[in-house]
Amino acid sequence: MNIAVIGTGHMGGPIAHALWQAGCTVAVHNRTAARAVALAAGCPGMRVADNIPEAVRGTDMVVLAVKPHQIISVMRQALAVAPKAAMVSLAPGITLEQLEMSGALHALRLMPNVAIACGEGMSFICHGAGSEDAAAELKKALAPTGEVAIVEERLFEPAMAVASCGIAFALRYVRAATEGAVALGLAPDQATAYVARTLRGAAAMLEAPDAHPEALIDSVTTPGGATIRGLLAMEQAGFSAAVAAGLSACCKR
Repeated sequence: MNIAVIGTGHMGGPIAHALWQAGCTVAVHNRTAARAVALAAGCPGMRVADNIPEAVRGTDMVVLAVKPHQIISVMRQALAVAPKAAMVSLAPGITLEQLEMSGALHALRLMPNVAIACGEGMSFICHGAGSEDAAAELKKALAPTGEVAIVEERLFEPAMAVASCGIAFALRYVRAATEGAVALGLAPDQATAYVARTLRGAAAMLEAPDAHPEALIDSVTTPGGATIRGLLAMEQAGFSAAVAAGLSACCKR
């Protein structure tokens, strides 16, 4: 599959790299050319294009990894050269209908999270009518970045809140837990390492067949013990309500 990636920033760059790893023929273009050149230097065969028309010529799919206000303009430039190519938008808030109304015959939306750069990402794809094959091909190509799910567009924003915004939420917990541990006497580097390893262990437990978070919590919560006292204190401070409110806020515009 021939793919052009327009924009090689913190999302476009890892996506281009993953597509290259998957064996796709990849062309990249970035407004700051040095960034695209640096990416291609580590990916033999990846082509750096000087402009958008050059990047998209002959491609099957174009990944639009530019700022939301640039998506439609950049897409139209791409369609002028590759009118039948599938157009993949990374912009939150721009719907499949808007992409189709602006000329895309095959419209897709993609939302990865920043962990794709280390192969532990959680990405979501939604697609317009008649673009099932393109979505399946994109999902397969992005497999090296982590997990990839195809969802209905109505679930796209909530999924983004959980997984994309969720990275920041998880890291905010790490910061809070680290500060609390330092207050109890641990050194900052020790506390950060301990919290990170604990989260990795919790994630591994959740990936077991039929695992449920509440059952796992029960398995480490003894009557009258330290864990239940800590959980109750967090709930009294509004922990679960704060998380739910944060997710809801992500989906509001």
